[in-house]
Amino acid sequence: MILVYGHFFFPFFRVFRSGFRSGFRSGFRCALFLGVLFIGVWGGGQSVSAAGGDIFTVTDVEVDETASAANLARGKALAEGQKRAFLILLDRLILSSDYDNLSTLEDDEIAEYVQGIEVKDEKTSSVRYLAKITYRFKPSQIRRFLRDSGIPFSETASKPVLVIPVYQLAGAQLLWDDPNPWRLAWAARDDEGFPVPLKVPLGDLTDVAAIGSLQAMAADKSKLNAIAQRYGATDTLVTVATLNMDPLQNRPALDVSVSRFGASSREYTHVFSFVGETGETIDQLLFFAANEVARQVEEDWKRDNIVAFDRRPESLRVSIPFKDMRQWIDIRNRLKAVPIVRETEILSLSRNGARVDLRYLGDSDQLRLALAQNDLKLKKGDTTWELVSIRNVKEKP
Repeated sequence: MILVYGHFFFPFFRVFRSGFRSGFRSGFRCALFLGVLFIGVWGGGQSVSAAGGDIFTVTDVEVDETASAANLARGKALAEGQKRAFLILLDRLILSSDYDNLSTLEDDEIAEYVQGIEVKDEKTSSVRYLAKITYRFKPSQIRRFLRDSGIPFSETASKPVLVIPVYQLAGAQLLWDDPNPWRLAWAARDDEGFPVPLKVPLGDLTDVAAIGSLQAMAADKSKLNAIAQRYGATDTLVTVATLNMDPLQNRPALDVSVSRFGASSREYTHVFSFVGETGETIDQLLFFAANEVARQVEEDWKRDNIVAFDRRPESLRVSIPFKDMRQWIDIRNRLKAVPIVRETEILSLSRNGARVDLRYLGDSDQLRLALAQNDLKLKKGDTTWELVSIRNVKEKP
């Protein structure tokens, strides 16, 4: 496989991702597309993923080990699953360029970072153990490990991003057409628990009426925003894949243009090129390309949100308007869920507003981006900064 990203070549295979996340190409070859009011100071930094889970929790790690006895197989499986979960966690938090700077930990050292486990679908025999295991890691110890290793990291999880997969073949632009193998490739991915949840549209009549392939390629913002809202997303990722043949190697080649649009992240466009391997099907090439594009989307997101957690927090005084106490409590809880907001001090509070000092890590752009993932908009007012909620609080039945 040759992968070109922009003007730079980089290797596609990493141990962190090949075995523990998507399986990458070796696994793809055989794959088929089948309210208490509180005045004072409260701490921040609770890390919540876009899907409502904890970014420090790795779910459903599949283990399958054999040994001379069942208890030995179980111990071996738990240790192997723990190691894989630890690597998956680090993959969520740090840039791939920092992998080589990580120190190697033994099994007993990794165990010190595990807060607890949950086992399901457990099956045993006299020599074999199979299960799906969820590992919960200790946030403060993980942060300390990365700081001591001199590796910056990001805990901010993106809101869902909607993928619009346009497939160009023989001059035709396919989006909702059946089949669209590019859309099937994206739908076959599994990135649950990673920093940028990528959703794929259903392709039903509502989607067909919402936007067409040419409108997506022309970046029609109003139509992109409308279909994103249908799926609970704020951003869209327009991915245009063009299939060709490499005349020199007589192999399938794929050019992919990727553009991100929306309010919760910076907008950008990347261009990728892929060349298939001998004997590889077009479906396998498309699946691999979708995973590589997703990997780069995550790298971009982490790079935009990485902060040095050992630096002194910055401070920003904001005014927070609200309609009632229920909305105030909702805003306060969402502030607690922003990882880079380390502390919040309430300076004054009235029935319809508050003045608050935010102490945060990173710069103001990173703060604005992190707040947006929790439906909070930071904007400059006439005389001060304002923090407003862009989420409607549901009325109690």
